[in-house]
Amino acid sequence: MTIKTFASRAAALLSVSALLASCSVGGFETVDASAPRPAWCGPDPAVIGFADGDGGNSWKRLNLAELRDELAQCSSVTDFIVTDAQGDTQKAISDVKSLGAQGVDALLVFPDAGQALLPALRHEYKSGVHVVPYRVSPGGTEGEEYSTFVASDFAEIGRLWGQWLIDSLPNSTGNVLFLGGPPANAQNMAVNEGLREAIEDYPGIEIIGDQPFTVTNWNPAQTQQATSTMLSRYPKIDAVVADFAATSIITAFQQAGRPLPLIATADVNGLSCQYEKLAADNPSFQLFTVNSQTSMGRLAAQHAVALATGGTPPESKTDIPVPFEDSISGTPSAPQCDPSLPEDALLSSSLTPQRIGEVLK
Repeated sequence: MTIKTFASRAAALLSVSALLASCSVGGFETVDASAPRPAWCGPDPAVIGFADGDGGNSWKRLNLAELRDELAQCSSVTDFIVTDAQGDTQKAISDVKSLGAQGVDALLVFPDAGQALLPALRHEYKSGVHVVPYRVSPGGTEGEEYSTFVASDFAEIGRLWGQWLIDSLPNSTGNVLFLGGPPANAQNMAVNEGLREAIEDYPGIEIIGDQPFTVTNWNPAQTQQATSTMLSRYPKIDAVVADFAATSIITAFQQAGRPLPLIATADVNGLSCQYEKLAADNPSFQLFTVNSQTSMGRLAAQHAVALATGGTPPESKTDIPVPFEDSISGTPSAPQCDPSLPEDALLSSSLTPQRIGEVLK
């Protein structure tokens, strides 16, 4: 998907917004019933619920805004009820039960608590609610404990990073530090699989540090500390791959007085702005990002609405990450910095920059 595609999607969403009517049922405003229906929007009225495990960060806030935009394209959606467990597993379980008790027809779930949510999801599914968890697997079996799981192809992130390293490291050779989240988390294990698959025929590329990845728990301070530890252990680190807090990596390299590395990660505005400031004086510093996939909630919403309204579900149940920025090739874009937006803004969102700013203010 190119930047032009992102822009086209944003323009299309503006057109949808222009169609929004005052027909708000239960406080949720959708397009007028006379507007063209997407295939996934069936004729039956439906209340949609969304149980978010922890909705406070920028990714989750943009994801929620994209969910609202997508649901607003279907006039059959009569209400959209949202809960946020704020990282509390017991509240996440209670939220699922509460939404079921409120009579939602379909339930979108971001199961940050993982398998701890499975009994609650199973109960609502067996009670007749169309349950659609996405991005984080709750375990269990589709069609037995929930309706559909909408996944991200995390292994593809690893493959994209790996191919960029092959193309960007001199002679496809160098030491690469892989920073991940909590130990053995499913997301980074899949990324690891894709990364090693991509570089398996390039013995000059070595993954250094703890194996299969160096743990940071997706925490900026821990990311900086882990990077500093590895810098003291390894006299040569040519590249770093990480799916979070890449600005902390830069800080650790600067404090150690080491040349900035190649970095492969997911997009975030503050990182791209740092690249613009540092690139001229740091020729070793290059940046590659994949899109942050805040839009994947749209695919999950389409599945949930289709099940609840009698529409046609999308064929795909997997959101595929794509390249977003590449400082070397400029394809599909050079690093994008928008100084008018917060550092944690994710410009790969299909929302317009103005809307991103409104959501994150």
